[in-house]
Amino acid sequence: MGPEEDLPTLISRKDHLNVLRYVRAHQLREPNLVVTHGKKMLESKSLGDAERLASLEQICIAACDIGDLDLAESCLDSIVSPSINNKSLVVTKDSSRYRKLLALCLEAAGNYESAAAVYDILLQDNPSNAYAAKRKYCILAAQSGKEIEAMKALDEYLSKHPGDLSAWYQMAEVCLSVSDFKGAAYCYEELVLGCPLDSNIHTKLGEAYCTAGGVENAKLARKHLAQAVQLDPNNLRAWYGLVAAAEGYLEEVEKISKNKRETEEEGVEVAKELIKFGGEKLVGIYKGSKMAKVVSMVLKESSESL
Repeated sequence: MGPEEDLPTLISRKDHLNVLRYVRAHQLREPNLVVTHGKKMLESKSLGDAERLASLEQICIAACDIGDLDLAESCLDSIVSPSINNKSLVVTKDSSRYRKLLALCLEAAGNYESAAAVYDILLQDNPSNAYAAKRKYCILAAQSGKEIEAMKALDEYLSKHPGDLSAWYQMAEVCLSVSDFKGAAYCYEELVLGCPLDSNIHTKLGEAYCTAGGVENAKLARKHLAQAVQLDPNNLRAWYGLVAAAEGYLEEVEKISKNKRETEEEGVEVAKELIKFGGEKLVGIYKGSKMAKVVSMVLKESSESL
């Protein structure tokens, strides 16, 4: 539990300790704030060992985030200081707690090889260490020309930690960056399993299927984009995507043989209705705005081409 007051109140009151506690409790990424208040807080002589260690760790990470390597190194040295009174809280250089921070400092300094070596040690001690495995991927992703190695590292991580939704999202983004739309769709499907009510995930999944091409993919795109607008009727991207997916489906049907085309007659009628319905919704959303005329003109052209 963090402080009961809100962050602006704590900042205005210059309550340095509780500012850091608040940031930790709410998992905020505010490195400049942490460094500013952390420096002043460390001047206090009344801090307990546990609070001081937690704050030093937090300041060290924040310093790495903003590139203040001198401060990060100073915090790292203080963490293993023999001045800790409570011996149960003593951090040694062989501990995973110290090694995690050391590797982060090496990353911030651009010494990726040494950082990776530290993470390898952490993985040797504990092969299921998700943090170390993710950081190894981040090291590869940060280096130009190592995109393939980064994908392999992330794929290996996901094979051991399939429940990590943030990793699936990252893999989807990586797949999109190399135009692997089917791979991206697979990743978004995994995300839908974990976040079935997230309109944005359904939108991205529909877009991936739509871009992949083919009649079946166009149907799947239509399905997920329809789900997206049902979950969030104000999702403009999903409404545009739904119209585009329906148009894409009609184009794909024109490419297939006459016999197969006959089996898609019902789908063709559904697609045409979706284009009209989606167009009406978009015109209604933009009604009264400066973009209303342009949107109406574009959607009218789509409807007339049916």
